[in-house]
Amino acid sequence: MLRMMTLLAIVLSLAGGFAPANAASTAKQPTMAQAHRVHVIVIVIDKMAYGPMPTGVRAGDIIEWTNHDILEHSATARDGSFDVDLKPGASGRITATAGSVTFFCKFHPTMTATLVIE
Repeated sequence: MLRMMTLLAIVLSLAGGFAPANAASTAKQPTMAQAHRVHVIVIVIDKMAYGPMPTGVRAGDIIEWTNHDILEHSATARDGSFDVDLKPGASGRITATAGSVTFFCKFHPTMTATLVIE
């Protein structure tokens, strides 16, 4: 009889009709990685200008600058929170933090942009 009950419990469990007594406590809660999937956001530098600023950037996303020019550039935050040097053809990354950040090229100060991070 015990063997038959064990077999029945296994069959019901596999069929989804049997839940352990502590099922509520073992339910998986979403983790931060599941709640917000990290994206890599690419900003291209070309013809002495930063490309269009992306929208929907969230804290934790990766911001990548890619220099398509033949000159060296940078992405330097006005508040000093980052300073990414970019040789011709190079890329550099930071992890985004919430807020609005204005950045510029320290080699060409007229190159400026503002990125809004949720």
